[in-house]
Amino acid sequence: MDGPDHLGEPVRTALAVLCLAAMLGLAYIVTSQIGGLDRKELAGLMGAPAPGTVSPAKEEPDPTDADPFDGQAVDEDKPLSAATPASPTMPPPQPQTASETIPEPPPLEPTEPVARATRNVTAPGMTPAPSGTGPLEREALPKKAPTPPRWKAYAPVVVEEAGLLDIGPRKVRLAGINTPTADRLCSPPASDGTEARVACSHLALVALRRRIRAFGVECRISANETADPVVAPCRIGPTDLALWLVEQGWAQAAKQAPEGYVAAEKEARCARRGVWREVETPPDCLQN
Repeated sequence: MDGPDHLGEPVRTALAVLCLAAMLGLAYIVTSQIGGLDRKELAGLMGAPAPGTVSPAKEEPDPTDADPFDGQAVDEDKPLSAATPASPTMPPPQPQTASETIPEPPPLEPTEPVARATRNVTAPGMTPAPSGTGPLEREALPKKAPTPPRWKAYAPVVVEEAGLLDIGPRKVRLAGINTPTADRLCSPPASDGTEARVACSHLALVALRRRIRAFGVECRISANETADPVVAPCRIGPTDLALWLVEQGWAQAAKQAPEGYVAAEKEARCARRGVWREVETPPDCLQN
């Protein structure tokens, strides 16, 4: 038994003996405890029913322990058809009596609008304005005064009828005259009476075109005037076109025409110009 391992074998043997003795002691303790139990206690310890015993009756569930959300408790030993769900019973509605009826609120009375106090803005030393009790009313703005007519030049000009001019923006009928009607016939000015007669209005149209030609005209029209055609005087330089037609015998003075138009018509009658060429001379022309 030389070397450091000469003590290993006895130590291992001693430890094995001690372990065996401990196991025997534990077996003895368990055997002594189980040996003192009877069959019922031993069966209960093992979890099996003891022989000759009857299982106790199953307790019925307490309805007070049931969850109200799970419905009525059902016995497991009874068939499902025997279990009837519990229906909550609601108390019948009680009619309201006259004393319990809620009264309606009284209607609101209309209130009068409260007028605001008028603020005095009168400057010192000035007479204050009379106080008013009613609402302030805005005065209507005065209408704008019409613009007085002014002479304005227009070019080019188209003579559409005797006394009717097309000046571009609108048409103008010469004021203060009456032109011949379409059914009135006249002989041409330079004829000997053997040529065919034509409408006097056409001859007046030709005469006015020759007078205006390519010249522009000036007409006295208000800027507020919207009529079309508009009745207005027109001129070429100092020559009044309406008066010129009367002087040439191609128009008559209107009822409200200036006195110069009436005098020019009498002179054309006496001189037998235009439409007066085939008309007898008035008696008052011989006296002049």
